[in-house]
Amino acid sequence: MKRVFSLLLAAMLFSFAFSASAFDVRDDIDGIVAYKTEEYGAKSVQGLADALAADAGTGAEWYVISLCALGEYDMGAYAQALADFLSENKLMGAEAERCALTFIACGVKSSYIDYAAENFIGKQGIMSYIWGLHLLNNGAKSSAYTAESTALAIIERQCADGGFSLTGDAGDVDVTSMALCALAPHIENNDEIANSAQKALSFISASQLESGGFKSRGVENSESAAQVITALCALGIDPRTDSRFIKNGKSALDALASFKLASGAYAHAAGESENDIATQQALYALIALQMFDEGKGSFFIFEDKGDKTPAGFRDVEFERGNGEVPKEKADIKIIVCVAVIGVCALGIAAALLMPKKKKE
Repeated sequence: MKRVFSLLLAAMLFSFAFSASAFDVRDDIDGIVAYKTEEYGAKSVQGLADALAADAGTGAEWYVISLCALGEYDMGAYAQALADFLSENKLMGAEAERCALTFIACGVKSSYIDYAAENFIGKQGIMSYIWGLHLLNNGAKSSAYTAESTALAIIERQCADGGFSLTGDAGDVDVTSMALCALAPHIENNDEIANSAQKALSFISASQLESGGFKSRGVENSESAAQVITALCALGIDPRTDSRFIKNGKSALDALASFKLASGAYAHAAGESENDIATQQALYALIALQMFDEGKGSFFIFEDKGDKTPAGFRDVEFERGNGEVPKEKADIKIIVCVAVIGVCALGIAAALLMPKKKKE
């Protein structure tokens, strides 16, 4: 009886510890959302979702994707603002793919999704393969690439140390983690990809510091810890308990927590103030961990919530999104060009006639 009681007590303590951990994660998520809500002057989370439309296409995307993962919010205002932005601005590579990915997360049926997959995969180095693979993993179509061929293109770029990087032969923790997130759905069915992922995980483990954190470009920072957490959760690995990713008793989550500020935001490096990129990456890393606890899979595989395209949605106009001039402006441009050519022709004729008159 005493043994049974001890086992029950241990189980209760374990359950409490796990629940407390899950609660703390949600507490930190809510802290970031509250911080951003106040920063935008909004009165609610839905108000924040609406306010993010002001920064559509220029950095609000990860907050929008995060809110889509957290609950059912109306993203109509943001989706329209993003389509309008893309109609007026030509984005390339990973930037364009990030915006297309956001349309998918919002459940908006924009033609820009397949447009980005068709035109930008592999066009700007490894990141355009990584974000392009996220698009294909979520149903986007490309005539040149399948999800598997894109995954193979990524692992072809693996460094000798097992990591991935933007440039050079030395792996970078952030890029390696991002690559693993994209590769995650393909590891189970492809031995080559699985072997590559194991090498990448070994690289991350070997790169971990005694603080539980990681360096990128020589500086320990919150974004690297956040990226590792997101990648491990995508692979079904608990970053809090897997011994490969705990150093000196500390995990990547412990490291990430050390960058949290009183405002709820996160700093990039120790001793620094709020950093928006650090905060948005901390947010989706914590959401990834919450999803892991709930058995929901990768943060980057979006739940199909049905067609959420807002009524009257004006989709991206590609003639402008591709850098071409709208028709009315093109007509004016032609008129101006003809006028300039006419003036130049008259000037040349006058110059040729002048010597003749003098001679006469």
